[in-house]
Amino acid sequence: MDRRIFLASAAAAALVAALPAHAALSADTAKTFIDGLSDEAIGSLTGSSVTQAERETRFRQLLEAHFDMPGISKFALGRYWKLASEPQQAQFQKLFETLLVQSYAKTFAQYGGERFQVTKSWAAGDSSVVVNSHVARPNGAVSHLDWRVDREAGTMRIIDLVVEGVSLRTTHRSDFASAFQNNGGTIAALLDLLRQKVGSA
Repeated sequence: MDRRIFLASAAAAALVAALPAHAALSADTAKTFIDGLSDEAIGSLTGSSVTQAERETRFRQLLEAHFDMPGISKFALGRYWKLASEPQQAQFQKLFETLLVQSYAKTFAQYGGERFQVTKSWAAGDSSVVVNSHVARPNGAVSHLDWRVDREAGTMRIIDLVVEGVSLRTTHRSDFASAFQNNGGTIAALLDLLRQKVGSA
């Protein structure tokens, strides 16, 4: 694991360990959690010296360490999740993770090492907290990223990432629903489509 991602993960783990499992997640706690990731792990994804292969490896580490991939996968597949067998659910999550790695590695490649700044956080309508961050671009534009954080059994996890208003969970849920309906209406057909997609990306 990349040293900066390791340090960020260790710091986040220490923060979580100090919190009682039953305590409600506060906006300040979630903000501190994302602030640590943006300084170290996310910073390691940007910059012209980072190759695409390195960026994909680092983003996969970030996903596996801090994103609720089982929950995100289930949400993204929606009502079709129950139609899949356990092996198919596992295959879907693996392919979906690869799709996210390839997609978001390209997104972060657009940033040239500018520092991400966490600006504010607020409690959402459920038990989660939304943490807003932005990055100032050299041309004067500002990119906005919102991280939705929740906690289960004392562990904080990112359950959604919204880049410039585009939600990771919701966008893919719509895409998968359309793909399911347009490709035979079976989980097997959807998995084949995903294999083709990540293989050609």
